[in-house]
Amino acid sequence: MREMKVEKISVEEINEKLHQLKKEHNKFNKLSDSIAKKSFFTPQDEVELKMLRKKKLQKKDLISYYENLLKDKD
Repeated sequence: MREMKVEKISVEEINEKLHQLKKEHNKFNKLSDSIAKKSFFTPQDEVELKMLRKKKLQKKDLISYYENLLKDKD
């Protein structure tokens, strides 16, 4: 796993980034939920669901990263 470099950004920038990431994570969550609720999956649905879940996880990782940056700023 690659290491993330420590960013030198302000608390306001971190909060702005967190807001954006949470918004994107929520969007991917809603999209994946709508596909997962289908009673029948096409192969395309399965690929799209897998991709959305991967993107959602990436956003979650970034959210954790920026939340930890905020904790370090305290």
